[in-house]
Amino acid sequence: MREVKLAATLKHLVDDGEYRGNRKQVCADLGITTAALSQYINGQTTPSVEKLVALADLFKVSLDYLMFGEDVVAGPSGELEYGPFARYVEVGVDSLRADIAAQSAFVTKISTILSETMAEQIDAAAQVAAKRPSTLQGMLDREQILELERYSVASTIVAVDLADDIVEVNSNIERGVTASNTIAIVAENIAKKRTYHYVLSPSMRDTDSIIERYRALLRRHNLRGRQNLRAADLKRCTFTVADDEIFVSFGLYELDVTSFRQQSPILYQYLAPYIGNDGRIGYIESPASPFQTFFVFDSERQKLADRELRRLQSSESESSGG
Repeated sequence: MREVKLAATLKHLVDDGEYRGNRKQVCADLGITTAALSQYINGQTTPSVEKLVALADLFKVSLDYLMFGEDVVAGPSGELEYGPFARYVEVGVDSLRADIAAQSAFVTKISTILSETMAEQIDAAAQVAAKRPSTLQGMLDREQILELERYSVASTIVAVDLADDIVEVNSNIERGVTASNTIAIVAENIAKKRTYHYVLSPSMRDTDSIIERYRALLRRHNLRGRQNLRAADLKRCTFTVADDEIFVSFGLYELDVTSFRQQSPILYQYLAPYIGNDGRIGYIESPASPFQTFFVFDSERQKLADRELRRLQSSESESSGG
């Protein structure tokens, strides 16, 4: 795997190219702040795919050269020498490569998915990815979605089931259920006077029993610096069952944006474009992936999720003990 040399290449282009250190003009042409450009050059942050394409266009180099300091087509100078159609293909492929490089934690997952996909499906996915270079932007794994949930002051979870939250233990030594990391975060948030509302699919089996086990695990969770949750605390975590079938799980969070930005700056910077002006953010769980993969809603899909949630809530029936 080639070494990513984005910071060094960008510094060379800015300080030694036609701009000759005129960073203010670079920022003006790109529509970014000088602080953001300094962070790119110092390797503190990675530009979005859109900014990477804009940087490549501004300096008239390929994304391959920008990311890796070399280009097998353009040569050591990095200047492009081929026509517009080849440029389009190159930008699409290199945008995808840059996106994967920025999200290296997902490489193994993506490789597994693609290896199990038919050739024509891969070709179709590549064509879509070339036209939409930000395909992988907004993708999260389970650890990242849990980190995001830590900063939610009001969480609405629409769930097919709660199997991932309640872990069944069935061994020669012990039998029963234990709490997942999700329940630990839910308990901590409830202790902070934050609220949860679960909308469950009517196809979920033993709903009342599962809800009671969920509440029991919340009560038993060992909170840091205080006693376990009380009955009054648990009233901030409600469960309802929708009349209509739920085929895919999704969630909506109202964030404490200030705490999120201060305490988790890397994840905040990645997700900032998806956080609404009201501090809300949403996600959907991929039903097709063998891994737990989540995709953050853009503004249009956020509206669709809100509409679907209102529809489900208009027809949902209160679960016993809710």
